[in-house]
Amino acid sequence: MRTGVSYFGSRDPRHVKRDLADIVAHNCNFVVHTYSEADMYFYSAVMKEIVDISHDAGLDVYIDPWGVGGVFGGEALSRFVAEHPDECQQLADGTHVPAACLNSEAFLDFMKMWVFSAMNTGADIIFWDEPHFYITPDTWSGRQGQSQWACRCKRCRDLFRDKFARDMPVVMDKDVIRFRDDSIVNFFTELAEYGSSLGVRNALCILPDETPLKGVSSWELLAQIESIDILGTDPYWLIWDKPLEEYVARCSRRILDIAGRYGKEAQVWVLAFMIPQGREEEVARAVKIMVDQGIENIAAWSYLGGAFMNIKSDNHERVWEILGEAYGEIVSR
Repeated sequence: MRTGVSYFGSRDPRHVKRDLADIVAHNCNFVVHTYSEADMYFYSAVMKEIVDISHDAGLDVYIDPWGVGGVFGGEALSRFVAEHPDECQQLADGTHVPAACLNSEAFLDFMKMWVFSAMNTGADIIFWDEPHFYITPDTWSGRQGQSQWACRCKRCRDLFRDKFARDMPVVMDKDVIRFRDDSIVNFFTELAEYGSSLGVRNALCILPDETPLKGVSSWELLAQIESIDILGTDPYWLIWDKPLEEYVARCSRRILDIAGRYGKEAQVWVLAFMIPQGREEEVARAVKIMVDQGIENIAAWSYLGGAFMNIKSDNHERVWEILGEAYGEIVSR
């Protein structure tokens, strides 16, 4: 049984060492360290030290391109999109958005530089967190129409014309969906293969709904990438306003089925941030549901109930204790 948690609370090794001991005491055997663009530029040396401390504590280490290029999950800002506005995505109406285009050769080269830097920290696994084309606030909330999508920059319009022999439409249709799916698959196939060539494993977390508006139309498209070793999803029931039992169980079964058919290890993430007062026990229930469905690799976002950001749980210490107890129960089995 693999149990882990994400960590981004400090870059001071003295504090990190203490927190990692706390993570081990809460029955985790791996940690996910975020590695933002700021980390790559300004903290790469200390991140190597932090990875070493993690290994010394007995933890396997995932490393996460947190908010890199604006196309991965995370609250970190992107220097790349500020310095390369011509490499950014555009909405169907031409609006410039702060996210790198997945068909940009410059961004692909930048991501390979990120991979090389991340691997120099000594991490064991790259954690590709929620890759997606830009998602508008209305899309996140489910109010978005078929014309509010990305990317329809000149680069993508030219590639679309070459592939489908017609102009890229403004309203999303089946060809646009296929083009976006292919763009994501091609992008991550190359990155995962590059990571594998450096001797690292690849873990991919997919947004929990199979919809072309928020990710890919089918998880199987990404499961087919040979260099992906771990395939996961994050059914955060409170964030998406879904019923806990049904949503977590359904997503767990679905990812376990697809991962099994394509020879991947299945991973599911449990929500451990933004938990309202009085609902802390839902964290333990979610863990139990995942285990009951057959999941043997569970991770939580994030350490100490998200205490270090605005996303913290109301009673973050209680969330952390409940998560540790739930992990202890399943590990002891």
